[in-house]
Amino acid sequence: MIYLVTVFWPWLAGALVLGLLVGFLEERGTWRRGLALWLAVLSAGAVVAALHLLPGRPGFWFEVAVLMFGAYLAGALLVGLMRASRPVRQAETARIEPDLAAPLAVPAAPKEVAVEPQKGEETHIEAPEEAITGLSAPRGGKADALERITGIDAETASKLNALGLYHYDQLAALNPGQSRWLFRQLGFEGLFPSSWWRWGQEAAAMGREKAPSAESAPAQDTLPGEKPAVLAEARGGKADDLKRIKGIGKQNEGRLHGLGIWHFDQIASWSAAEAQWVGAYLAFPGRIEREDWIGQAKTLASGGTTDFSQRADAGQVATSRDEADDNGQGNVIAPKA
Repeated sequence: MIYLVTVFWPWLAGALVLGLLVGFLEERGTWRRGLALWLAVLSAGAVVAALHLLPGRPGFWFEVAVLMFGAYLAGALLVGLMRASRPVRQAETARIEPDLAAPLAVPAAPKEVAVEPQKGEETHIEAPEEAITGLSAPRGGKADALERITGIDAETASKLNALGLYHYDQLAALNPGQSRWLFRQLGFEGLFPSSWWRWGQEAAAMGREKAPSAESAPAQDTLPGEKPAVLAEARGGKADDLKRIKGIGKQNEGRLHGLGIWHFDQIASWSAAEAQWVGAYLAFPGRIEREDWIGQAKTLASGGTTDFSQRADAGQVATSRDEADDNGQGNVIAPKA
């Protein structure tokens, strides 16, 4: 619920102020009446929310309602406790308290609003939509079990597959703009499911569990096309940052380095047959052509920039960030012979 607090804090603040106002307007002592009942209702709601007994959108708004009711009740009780701690005037003790305590008013159901990612280093709420280039088929002919991720059922997994999203690492690598595009394609139109923000976290964890090793790489002599010319090491001991090319993340960069591809001009010089060979080796057949790696590499090799490379340079692309600050030179995944 911490995420909901960060997003709906203005609503929670309003509920708290409403509780303070109601508590102030109540007769002295009436806040105690029905206290046990309201606390029981709040506790039951908290249990239902914590166990996610209500799935999807109803569960999301139920959690918001529980938080707002808790804030409202906290405001009313706070004023009651403050008034109870003060000396009681004689005129107040002579006052006849009403026999029937009216139940606390529950705030009206909130209007539906678009739920955006919580603010953070890697989050840009107003990021423009960015279309996703998916795979034509799952790598190795077998898709990951996306249904293992919270909030993804069989129907949603089927829609993701239709968009070319088959694997955990694809979901983990989505940036905010791609997430907005994806949820519109899924039909959410900006009103995202309550568990969507967990997709990237869980996908990343599951991807680490099944990270491919050198043993899972295809044998080079079985691939279609022609293997490009390679280098034993980067020229001058310094590699280009291949992650500035859209479509090359940390994993693909490591595998390209393992093959001996270190520089933009190497990629820029690939022939169609060589691009086919590398695409097959990376298990991304056709992706190099669709994302125009060669065209991007030509621009970068000449000292120019692309829209993607500018965002990567600004640190706005999580999969393009270089923790070691060495342009990924130390990122090498050895190929299978």
